[in-house]
Amino acid sequence: MAKRSEQQKQRYLQIVEQYSTLIYKVCYMYADDAEHLKDLRQEVLANLWQGLEGYNGNSRMSTWIYRVAINTCITFFRRHGKHSSLERIDERAASVADNSGERASQLRQMYEMIGRLGKIDKALIMLWLDEHSYDEIADVTGMSRGNVASRLYRIKQRLIAENHG
Repeated sequence: MAKRSEQQKQRYLQIVEQYSTLIYKVCYMYADDAEHLKDLRQEVLANLWQGLEGYNGNSRMSTWIYRVAINTCITFFRRHGKHSSLERIDERAASVADNSGERASQLRQMYEMIGRLGKIDKALIMLWLDEHSYDEIADVTGMSRGNVASRLYRIKQRLIAENHG
């Protein structure tokens, strides 16, 4: 790979800073623990660096970053055979907010339920919760808009059933 210019390095650093919350959130939902979160984040950052030259602006930067982050996390799991355990999901959910208040309880419960979803369903619901359109979600995941709509409907129904079950 050709040596990167100072301008390219600065662009990369600006993008990482601007989208650090998005990157963290995706990695957090796939991580087993703090160390695994660091590993996933490093993988995502490396893939963003490698792929930045190929980013052509056909999609929004946030859409491209979601795609890279989600694909990186899923690939990392396949390569390393990592699988979240319910115990670790519960620990993560407990750390989302302190023990006081209804909102904190709801957040913990939401993260627990999302944590039990499959990798793709987890990505779909995260994108939807971030208020991305079905078209944007389809762009990130490579699915058709109709497939995104039907899968999100089933995911939401499952989460509602779990919440009331």
